[in-house]
Amino acid sequence: MSTARTTVQEIEMEPVEYSHLPPPPPYAVTDPIRSPVITQPVPVVHQTIIVQQLFRDKPVLVNCPSCHKRNPTTIKYVNSKKTHLIAGCICGLTFWCLLCCLAVIPYMMRSLKAADHYCSNCNYYLGTYSKL
Repeated sequence: MSTARTTVQEIEMEPVEYSHLPPPPPYAVTDPIRSPVITQPVPVVHQTIIVQQLFRDKPVLVNCPSCHKRNPTTIKYVNSKKTHLIAGCICGLTFWCLLCCLAVIPYMMRSLKAADHYCSNCNYYLGTYSKL
């Protein structure tokens, strides 16, 4: 350990000389009334805003984000999780009296299905409406 101490002690510190920098140039006095106004061009930002459309179980006029045309929607009724849940509840409640065949009723009623809306021009999916 004595060798480590001697090596640290043997290092000589050189004095650091600080050179002073010249002062910055003086600020020019300008007349704000007579000085020309320099304007920079403002960047133009384009934003696409998509407004959420409130769908119904009937066709709705929509501006399609895909083909950019205003058309009524085409509706396809599809079974949803809620349709299957209602059918399962009907089957469970009517199983004891052997009327579980009534569980097909939710699959035949449009009001218990989800309505998927598509663009009538390009067939782009726009959204889903469900009453339940």
